[in-house]
Amino acid sequence: MKKHNLGIIGAGMYGKMLMRCFRQDERANILWVNSASETTTRSAAEEFGVTKWTLDYRNVLADSSVDAVVIATPPYLHTEQLTAALTAGKHVLLEKPMAESPESVKLILDAVEKAPGLKVLEASCRHTRLSRKFEFIKSLINSGKLGTIYHIHHNHLSRGTFIEYNPNGAWAMNAKLAGGGPFIDWGVYDLSFHLGLLGDKLQLKSLQRFTRNDLRDMSSWVAFSDVEQHGAAWMEFDTGLTYYYERGGGVHAESPNETRIYGTKGGLRFHFPSWDSNSIEYFHIENSEPVVETLPVDMSDAPEDSMALAAHFLDCLDGAPPMMTVPLAAKHLDILFRILGK
Repeated sequence: MKKHNLGIIGAGMYGKMLMRCFRQDERANILWVNSASETTTRSAAEEFGVTKWTLDYRNVLADSSVDAVVIATPPYLHTEQLTAALTAGKHVLLEKPMAESPESVKLILDAVEKAPGLKVLEASCRHTRLSRKFEFIKSLINSGKLGTIYHIHHNHLSRGTFIEYNPNGAWAMNAKLAGGGPFIDWGVYDLSFHLGLLGDKLQLKSLQRFTRNDLRDMSSWVAFSDVEQHGAAWMEFDTGLTYYYERGGGVHAESPNETRIYGTKGGLRFHFPSWDSNSIEYFHIENSEPVVETLPVDMSDAPEDSMALAAHFLDCLDGAPPMMTVPLAAKHLDILFRILGK
């Protein structure tokens, strides 16, 4: 078994979550931890027993014994840090969303194209491609039991916002730093799941959209906030598939994280996050009568989502292909930026 020496760039919520996961996999050896705050960095180093810590991520990249790095900083820092990591010859696990703007996406794509020998895994396969629900539903669609998929409907509305979930994430309320609100924070997962079910071959033909960011005054939580609080899009793809997609954080309503998939022979209703119900409702015709079956997905010994992500990154370092590549993640982000009018 090969040990992989890792450097962690970004010791906030996601960085520490992944450090905790890597600590449980004997293939991983965390050599360095870095963030912009001395208090945060020193605390993470002490918590996880990491002897080397620094406030300058370039010190991590300069260590020739580091095989790969995790970039878990805010999105506006990803372009510079990813480019530097690849130039230094390091494999990368890049947290989602991978970029805050279409311009940064282009720079990241260029950097990855110039480093074909290095593995880059983008993290939106967490909660999605690595989930047993994804495997179960994709297998059901591929079996032909649903016929031709002609429409997807997904919505998730919450009165709460990102800053209430993570009070230290003020950057996530600034569109220039984060890229957007719930459509960027969660949209990368939504599209990773839904478009992945259909093989990632769809090409977007048209999109109609709206967004609002005037629903809640966030000044008691954060000094500045300009990300969307509610929005929806109607999309049409080259296969004829239509997709109604609605998300919101800070909306004066609530609805569960629910997906409905409609086919010519059957339909599905489900909640794709691993912490939601593991039952899939399957609507179809039997003996000329409409019926609904509840299909359980066995999640009994499934790894926690970030554990699965950490393990998959180590699998990639061992030779496996990434479940989410940068070009595919860029395709999803392009759709999300179009929903936000960028």
